[in-house]
Amino acid sequence: MDNEDAKKDWQEVIMGDGGHCPVCDRWGRIYKRNINATMAKSLLWLAGMHQNIDEPIEWVDVPTKAPRWLVRSNQLPSLKWWGLVERKPVEKDSKIKHSGLWKITDLGNEFALGGKWIPKSVYTYNDTVQFVSPEHLQIADCFKKYFDYKEVMGNYFPLKKI
Repeated sequence: MDNEDAKKDWQEVIMGDGGHCPVCDRWGRIYKRNINATMAKSLLWLAGMHQNIDEPIEWVDVPTKAPRWLVRSNQLPSLKWWGLVERKPVEKDSKIKHSGLWKITDLGNEFALGGKWIPKSVYTYNDTVQFVSPEHLQIADCFKKYFDYKEVMGNYFPLKKI
């Protein structure tokens, strides 16, 4: 099997139920991620940290400045898949993995203000967006639906009727 055939086979595996890579034995699957109310609320908090629109957007130390609910939810980082937030990279020789510093992007600010539509869902593999859903929404739409356990867990585990 040549390299292109192997890539095609792996693409089929990760698009389906997922599986272990025959080379590195790492689990792989493309996951559907929906933007939710907690993500939207986190974005609104970050947008609120940048209330003076005449000044450039600065980095916010989320672990020390954010309310406890936001830090515990760990939903803010997910917004990067929609291009709504950005994490400040760590220095090259840093001993820490992440800086904890975040800022809202221009798109994130426009979405938070209700002026932009974004894809309802993104499909990720290896922490990278592979494609987006054709359905779009505005920030107010994030607060219309309650949490659906079966929908969320169905993205990770196939749910069977008992």
